[in-house]
Amino acid sequence: MIDLPRFRLARVSALVAGVLASLGGQAMAQDSGTDAASAGPLDAVVVTGTRRSNTTQLQSSAPVDVLTGKDLEATGAADLSRALISLSPSASFPSTPNGSFASSIPAGASLRGLSSDQVLVLINGKRRHVGANFTRQALAGGRGSAAVDLSLIPVAAIERVEILRDGAAAQYGSDAIAGVINIVLKGRDSGGAIGYRYGEYANRNGGEQHTLSGWKGISLANDGFLTLSFDAGVRDFANNTNPDERLAANHPYKDWKFGAPRVNDQFNLLANAEVPVNAELSLYAFATVSHRESIGEGFYESNTTNSALVRSAAFQSRYPFGRIPVTVYELDDAALNVGARFGDKELGRFDLHANIGQNTVKSVDKNGLNPSWGPNSPSTYDTGERTHTQANLGLDYVRDLPVSAFAGPLTLSAGLAYRWEEYDLTAGDPIAYTRGPFYQVGAPGVAVPGIYSGITDQDARTISRNVWGGFVGLEANVTEKLNLGLALRSEHYSDFGGTTTGKGSARYDFTPEFAVRSTYSTGYRAPSIVQLGYSAFSVQTANIGGVFTDVQQRTLLPGSPIAELLGGKALKPEESENVSLGFVWRPTANASATFDAYQIDIRNRVLLSENLSTTTIPALGPILAPFGINNAAFFTNVLDTRTRGFELSGKYRLDLVSRGRLDLSAGFAAADTEITKARNVVTPNGTVIPSDRIVGRNTRGLVEDITPNTKFTLGANWRIAQWEVTSAARRYGKWTNRATDARDDQTFDPQWLFDLDVAYHFSGPLKGLKASVGAINLFDSYPDKTRRLLNSSGALASVGGVTKYSFNAPEGGLGAFYYTSLNYSF
Repeated sequence: MIDLPRFRLARVSALVAGVLASLGGQAMAQDSGTDAASAGPLDAVVVTGTRRSNTTQLQSSAPVDVLTGKDLEATGAADLSRALISLSPSASFPSTPNGSFASSIPAGASLRGLSSDQVLVLINGKRRHVGANFTRQALAGGRGSAAVDLSLIPVAAIERVEILRDGAAAQYGSDAIAGVINIVLKGRDSGGAIGYRYGEYANRNGGEQHTLSGWKGISLANDGFLTLSFDAGVRDFANNTNPDERLAANHPYKDWKFGAPRVNDQFNLLANAEVPVNAELSLYAFATVSHRESIGEGFYESNTTNSALVRSAAFQSRYPFGRIPVTVYELDDAALNVGARFGDKELGRFDLHANIGQNTVKSVDKNGLNPSWGPNSPSTYDTGERTHTQANLGLDYVRDLPVSAFAGPLTLSAGLAYRWEEYDLTAGDPIAYTRGPFYQVGAPGVAVPGIYSGITDQDARTISRNVWGGFVGLEANVTEKLNLGLALRSEHYSDFGGTTTGKGSARYDFTPEFAVRSTYSTGYRAPSIVQLGYSAFSVQTANIGGVFTDVQQRTLLPGSPIAELLGGKALKPEESENVSLGFVWRPTANASATFDAYQIDIRNRVLLSENLSTTTIPALGPILAPFGINNAAFFTNVLDTRTRGFELSGKYRLDLVSRGRLDLSAGFAAADTEITKARNVVTPNGTVIPSDRIVGRNTRGLVEDITPNTKFTLGANWRIAQWEVTSAARRYGKWTNRATDARDDQTFDPQWLFDLDVAYHFSGPLKGLKASVGAINLFDSYPDKTRRLLNSSGALASVGGVTKYSFNAPEGGLGAFYYTSLNYSF
């Protein structure tokens, strides 16, 4: 836990806004700071967080990071999520090398230590659809979150990424509690590039990767453009585990693997186009298509395990040495955006736009068995399909109105928005979850498989909702030094009713070099339709009191009758208050620094409950017995949280004359989340369910302790002649993996990681060719190992002593990754 000042940011922010307003009357007689804030070598015009034209990131009233396509490419990362880890101190993408289920579901972007579904992702300013799946695994920022998969956007397609580190629900709508990530696409009418990258982990940890990527600009009529981009590749299993201590040296599964999945047949395609019709009207469109097949291996299951399934004759015959469950995920994703922009000096600027996006995930289990279907039971079966579809229709309007009393025009923005969402669950193969003709009551091992068994006919459903909304915003330089902004948005959900959110901002430039800025906003996030509609199950045959019994584990619908008996309720929307206070300092044209402190209060946090089990909570037995369940989880709203933190960033450019140019950057982010309220739940029969039973130590730890309390980043880019060297360093602070039993908690020490990319730009006949070699985690740094001590149940803390590192380590435990690439630009 970091020791952040316990000042009340809301009051301080209000005081600052008042002081800024009072200074406005004096500012008319003072020198203008406009010129100092104009774009320079360390500044960039942004379109996120403001509707004003030609506003730069250092002129913004809220913190905005700008990462160019060249910045992303220089990290050596194969996808956007990996690149953002290196460049942004506020962003995290938990590495999840943990087997067959969760490792095949990418964790989404997390900002300021909050959940990945509290970040809104835009492409060219338009809302991107989220994925169709989520994980029950205990992952930082990811458990229970249906997030946008950033790895589906080719890095080659990106002009820049703008990260708004501020609450923005009033500006952009639901989900923008922690901030906004806006991916701005290349719009080129000529040129192009193609590249190949090969890499693998050191120390025989595998993960061999082959990636082909590129883009091409094509000229269209009336100075229009069509830019096509792609990436495609494969990745082998990556693994860094110990031999299983439970198995003999010559056992065929002695060195079974439990790491990052294999990825086959992966490709991402993107097209971005715009055609001017005349001087005022332009038509535009962009589209994405993605496919990926990932294969993950689960925990080894010994043939001597005291499990009814394992003891069955069918299992012993088919898997005499045990088995490793395998899950194959097939992902298909597509989106289309179309629109028309109209601009007129007198009427203003209009943007009419529509989009539709769909994400589908199909799962297939291998090395399975359902003994109730007899000796010929298949070992491979479809375990279901999940599809999320989202469509948006909107009209945005911006006009600069002259106001004689102001130092600049009053920018009026307004708009209407409509969103429709649908979530569809399709049941898998009945063999995965039904009792076959060989089923016998009381007989061992004749029920369905003892691993994740997916979606049944009881889970299959289609739900949908629609959202209507409207917004208005005002922003102006009231004086030469004072900028004020206001935004209001009202939305109505077909399933949650209406809500109104607001945001106010203020910025005062005391001198051309120094400015203070502050914001206050309220936010709103309705539970995602995935969280509202998902349920699934697995079944085992267990020996309970000497009787072989079908035992079912379920992810329940939040308001279902079973969930209500356990403390579940119909979900409520999250509501937030976000306040920030900071400064911008630009001592020279080649140097800048920013500091922003913030506080985010969230009511009714949507979280996945503990895995409530009759084994750990015997009192649940009478409640669950009538349903044949002994383990269940559901989404809940019982917690409120407060996140306090601050972020510091700096940039400096050195012109070394004959020795080239050196760009330096540094960033530091600190965040501390605490639970401010936990509500007990009264069930329909009057039973009081304590909140710490619904959301226990493990889940509370994911909220409060699992994200490193600090992250420090350093970056350097040196260009001299035809050489380019990019280096980056990151330091993650302490974090704690909290267990169900406090005796099994473990706190992990800080960790440093270093990256290096060395590139040579050829000239002459080979002009346009660039060769690079590099490393991510150059010095092969690892987090602390998980404890080998016996846990409270008397077993090794890691299964069979196999796993070395926690799944929540900020960048995993696979060590150094070395790569080489060849790129040709034309």
